[in-house]
Amino acid sequence: MPQSTFRNHILKALASADFALVRPSLHSVILGLKTQLVAANVPIEYVYFPETGVASVVAAMSRERQSEVGVIGREGMTGLALVLGQDKSPDQAYIQIAGSGWCLSAPMLSAAMAESPTFRDTLLRYAFTSSSSRPEHHS
Repeated sequence: MPQSTFRNHILKALASADFALVRPSLHSVILGLKTQLVAANVPIEYVYFPETGVASVVAAMSRERQSEVGVIGREGMTGLALVLGQDKSPDQAYIQIAGSGWCLSAPMLSAAMAESPTFRDTLLRYAFTSSSSRPEHHS
């Protein structure tokens, strides 16, 4: 499948060499309602690039309270903690509106970021823009 046919904005915007680096490791996935993509404080195994549907990012405000702190659609990806050098996230992410997308293993994401400065920079720009509008929270 050529890069131009991908609907996820990050995958579509990658430099062709960066896309060629990760394309063999991308796997098509169906993202069913309430599918957990990221568990809080558990090592992230995969990152997801939605093409359709919406993922909800939820932070634990206390033991009893949670708050939605973000949504991810075809403009983005899950697993930003990996992009920022961490293996776990304090937040969870799950599918709020069913859809489809692509997944990439955490080790492959890390290897691609180490191999390609332009790939790493693209993901860091996304992380910056998606987190700059997110309010700070403390657990």
